[in-house]
Amino acid sequence: MNKIFTLLIVTFFSSCVSVQKYNAHIDKKIDVDKLQQDVDYTKEKLLTKHVDIDLYHSKQIIANRLDSFKNSIHQPMLPNDFSREFSKVISSFGHGHTTLSMLRKRTEKAEAKKYKKTKSPFSLIELKTLDGRLFFEKNKNIKDSSLIKQGEILAINGISYQDFRKDNIGVRKGDGFITSLDEYLLPVYYTAKLRNVIGNTDSITLSLVKNDSIFTEIVRREYPKKKGKNLRDEKKVDVVKSEDKKTEKKKLTKEEKLLAKKRYKHKEDIKKYFGYNKSRNDYQRELIFPNPEDSTTLVLKIKSFSIGHGKEAYPFIFDSIERLKVKNLVLDIRNNTGGYVSDINYLYSFLKANDEVKMAISNEVKVGSKFTMINKYFNKPNVIGHTFGLPLVLYGSVKSLFDIKKENNDYFLNTKKKKYAINPDKKYKGNLYVLTNGMSYSASSIISASIQNDGKAIFVGEETGGDYNGTVAGQFIDYKLSESKLKLHVGLMTYRPNTSRELKGRGIIPDIPIKMSFEDLINKKDPQLDWILNDIKAKQ
Repeated sequence: MNKIFTLLIVTFFSSCVSVQKYNAHIDKKIDVDKLQQDVDYTKEKLLTKHVDIDLYHSKQIIANRLDSFKNSIHQPMLPNDFSREFSKVISSFGHGHTTLSMLRKRTEKAEAKKYKKTKSPFSLIELKTLDGRLFFEKNKNIKDSSLIKQGEILAINGISYQDFRKDNIGVRKGDGFITSLDEYLLPVYYTAKLRNVIGNTDSITLSLVKNDSIFTEIVRREYPKKKGKNLRDEKKVDVVKSEDKKTEKKKLTKEEKLLAKKRYKHKEDIKKYFGYNKSRNDYQRELIFPNPEDSTTLVLKIKSFSIGHGKEAYPFIFDSIERLKVKNLVLDIRNNTGGYVSDINYLYSFLKANDEVKMAISNEVKVGSKFTMINKYFNKPNVIGHTFGLPLVLYGSVKSLFDIKKENNDYFLNTKKKKYAINPDKKYKGNLYVLTNGMSYSASSIISASIQNDGKAIFVGEETGGDYNGTVAGQFIDYKLSESKLKLHVGLMTYRPNTSRELKGRGIIPDIPIKMSFEDLINKKDPQLDWILNDIKAKQ
């Protein structure tokens, strides 16, 4: 017993030391020669392991840029400063999924326990940017004030957003020669920096401006409400109990129980199919009537393709669309950064222009070598995955050897056997519009390209952040840089839509380009959707 107790004490303190050591590394500058070693390591991995690394620039140009960055390092740097500057170089190669991590400070166990059931001030606000300005997307803690909702955020805890933006623009661009994704992701990086600098705190102070007036607002951590009853509550409970005794609980018949069970299942299916998020109290898939007086026009808003249950969800959704007799469908995938390939294939099967059985993606996915998947499976050995999970790892490795074929010195993973190449009976046959913007990325860009190629839809909004001709994504390997401890996220597969075009490194360009302004967003105006509604009205 004493030995076990001693072991627990040693484990606890070693854990605390490891957290302190990790956090101390973030605040310690790294010598020039060690940073240059990390650049060399990154160069070797990108040029040898990254599939299609030379899709937009030759390997010689990529090597030259990396060498130039290496030679430009003359002073020691903090790991995250190194990550920021190095990410700008890596981003210039045109692969939006290929990223270099930033290090985020860890919380010691005692502190994590203290805040376990609380909500951080950062989790209570969602930030968005447009035209280089920052504002609230949502706030769950601040009083309902139009002044606050429509105010531009200048700084949080004295850390200026404009200064941050100036330093971090270019850290993560879109695919190819697209740069729109970068601006949309800056609030995410800004929040990450704030968390690192400020740490766990009970409140944050926001500086805002509206109509040339500068003011502040404090966002406080949410603690769980203490359970307890006052005398008034107890009296109410006693009254309720006495009334309950007087009225006997009605016994349900067998049919009524069955009906209640069906209703409950239907409610749970709705939550599953539409991707209910309990913490946010919203849905990732939504059906919206933009005009309550017109039941023939419907918006299908999909915030992410990572929800799952697409095989069950889309038949349910399109059955509902058919029952509603919808004539004009608006597919809104703005701010949708992608997700599962299976999900876009299920959705595409209901939107494609003909009865041909085909997927949104190409039948063949390019990989780096015959052993791509084996390298992934065994890149980071771990006790659980490679002992208890060894049969699955071996099965996946052997299967990949048969699924990957060589063609003209390139290797391709065959996806023809995937069950999500379906041809449903109830395809949508009405008018179709698609809304996109710079944050429509990855899988969102792939399905957009396939739909646009069909010629069935009118695209409205902004150019997507993802390349029309596909993206390197799907499966990744993380390589840890030994000196900075940063992780290099390297793509292993090139996914392409079921079409292609000669224009290289550009996204899906809308038929009707309409850019949102900062004033549109803070005033809750949507000129992109408004154009569609006016077009529908004009054609009636």
